[in-house]
Amino acid sequence: MITLSKTETAILVEAAGRGGALEFPEATKPTTRQRLLGRFERDGLIRVGDGGHALTPAGYRAVGLRPPRQKRVNGETDATPRPATKQTMILDLLRRGEGASIGELMDATGWLPHTTRAALSRLRSAGTALTRSTRADGTGTYRIAVTAGPIEAEPEQADAETPSAATTKTRSRRRRGRGVADSVQAVAG
Repeated sequence: MITLSKTETAILVEAAGRGGALEFPEATKPTTRQRLLGRFERDGLIRVGDGGHALTPAGYRAVGLRPPRQKRVNGETDATPRPATKQTMILDLLRRGEGASIGELMDATGWLPHTTRAALSRLRSAGTALTRSTRADGTGTYRIAVTAGPIEAEPEQADAETPSAATTKTRSRRRRGRGVADSVQAVAG
């Protein structure tokens, strides 16, 4: 736990209000400024950047504030990239033109076959459209399906193919083990 003085807290809170840019009051002596910068940097509360000193997420938390979310620029985050997760590895393999086989996905993740198939199932249930095809060597591969646009469902129509209540009742009796004759007698009686 980092203990901050009132002055240190005020400086960090003001920096948080400026988007993380650290500035000192004009009345701050140069030696005090250097001492505070050294302490903040040592404790991981600030980092040195091109535009000067800026608060780190730990600096925001030290004064009881939530760190701001990183802004995305062209799909990339401003922060250092996170290490690849197994889910991102699977998605990258499935996005390839030739797709990926279960064996390739297992090699990339270190998972067993049932775990790999479960991951594909989770992707499907999350709404990712996967297609399965067979390579020339007979290996089954999976790819993320590319769709041209949203698919619209056709409106349902009540027609002769819709089972009636009597038909449904007969079918359910058949499932319970009654024959057709028993069903007819039960309906008639």
